[in-house]
Amino acid sequence: MSTEGHYLKILNRPDVGPDVMKALLADPGVRKYHTVRRALAAHPRTPRREALSIVGTLYWKDLARLSADSRVHPEVRRAADRDLGRRLSEMSLAERVDLARTAGRGTLLTLRFDPETRVVEALLDNRLTTEPDLVPVAARPESPGAILEAIAGHPRWGFRPAIRTALLHNPKLPTAVALSLLPRASSSDLVGLRRTPGISRLIRACAERVLAERGLPH
Repeated sequence: MSTEGHYLKILNRPDVGPDVMKALLADPGVRKYHTVRRALAAHPRTPRREALSIVGTLYWKDLARLSADSRVHPEVRRAADRDLGRRLSEMSLAERVDLARTAGRGTLLTLRFDPETRVVEALLDNRLTTEPDLVPVAARPESPGAILEAIAGHPRWGFRPAIRTALLHNPKLPTAVALSLLPRASSSDLVGLRRTPGISRLIRACAERVLAERGLPH
């Protein structure tokens, strides 16, 4: 077994004793391998100060794993999210897409406002993304139309009432997408479109028509 594999075998045990952990941390070779550093940062028996000191030495993919692992101490997860936040401006589009697909909640809350559609599309498939994370994106006037369209067309999120409401009341939502949402919209949403600033006459007229088809006053 390699030296790296030996270290990882020890750290795969959650019940590592304090003497063993102390010996590991004192070993000058233990921090040579990024996989071992990540395992140390994540381990519940690693002293918090030591774990936090390791976070800044990790690659972004290792930080993403820490961020998304609920078994990792919250303070270490927050440190990983902070470090990722500092690195975002230096990351390529492809890296941000990969990060959005795997990161934990702290990083997701930043990435959800990324202007690139591909990043938000990846975030929509992240297992940790929630409806409250997306409603502000759907409602945000600064959200590009392509991102709003991606949210509306997503099989998991496009049918959520709160998200649909936010999308319909966003003047940046492409007209074709808005028209496709109207038949599924609640009557209160349709009525509310009358008072929403920036909504086109076409969408208002079509909303009135849907109300009329439901036999409701308009």
